[in-house]
Amino acid sequence: MKGFLLQIWSYLPAWLQRLAAVIVVPRYQVVAGALIFNEQGQLLLCKHTYRRDAPWGLPGGHLEFGEDPSEAVRRELMEETGFSVGASELLLVEGSHEARKVILTYLCSGVSGAFTQNEEVSQIQYFDLASLPPLRSEEQKTVEKALAILKKSNRMESVYLVRERPDDRV
Repeated sequence: MKGFLLQIWSYLPAWLQRLAAVIVVPRYQVVAGALIFNEQGQLLLCKHTYRRDAPWGLPGGHLEFGEDPSEAVRRELMEETGFSVGASELLLVEGSHEARKVILTYLCSGVSGAFTQNEEVSQIQYFDLASLPPLRSEEQKTVEKALAILKKSNRMESVYLVRERPDDRV
């Protein structure tokens, strides 16, 4: 059967092969998210305006076509919070079959700027790791995996070194 379908495929014009591939072959979206900790080791979360079930979540979003993932996390952070970061390090890569996403999680440091409320994010807040608000299950798993990586590599204390300029604190 596969051989037969491949023969038919070979007779299709290239434009129709591309169109059929887009429709038939499952594609994944690529998402870049940021983990940002303050001096007390609290995690920055955004209250998203478009989420009803669990509005709090990590800052981040979809990559634009041709965009470098590390630039995407910086762009998304600026768009959602008004913050810029000095450094970003890829910490975790995950695939979500259910959501058809590839999720890239960056550890970001050197945060500066002031929060600007916008149509996507109404509020930001740093939370103690022991008392995070309800997150979407996908994001909860991401946070847990990222924290496990940081603990396993003895880097949890280094995340507390993430410094903000005193005039830019949230």
